[in-house]
Amino acid sequence: MNAHPAEGRLHADIQRLLSLMLVREIADPRLQGVAITRVEVAGKHSLTVWVHGIDLDPALCVEQLNRMRPHFEHALRRSLARRRLPGLRFRWDEAVDRGESVMRRLRELHRP
Repeated sequence: MNAHPAEGRLHADIQRLLSLMLVREIADPRLQGVAITRVEVAGKHSLTVWVHGIDLDPALCVEQLNRMRPHFEHALRRSLARRRLPGLRFRWDEAVDRGESVMRRLRELHRP
């Protein structure tokens, strides 16, 4: 949980704005269907943006998002009217895959 409510709002705003940018502005087929699952503090001046998607190559997806980082950071500074924002780092959210695996195993246990 975030230490300050304002920090939590900033992370939520960043997640919302990045999600909108991915849907409205990015036409790269390698990123079709990618979703931002959460935004977390990664250090004093950086945020980790966790992403996931179905039928996507995780390494290719994260590589492309990190290449586009300057575009995202510039757009966020404009939209959030802040001079300084933490740097972004995109990572693949394996927690989603692990959760799906657990759910699949539970369903198998309940089969007649």
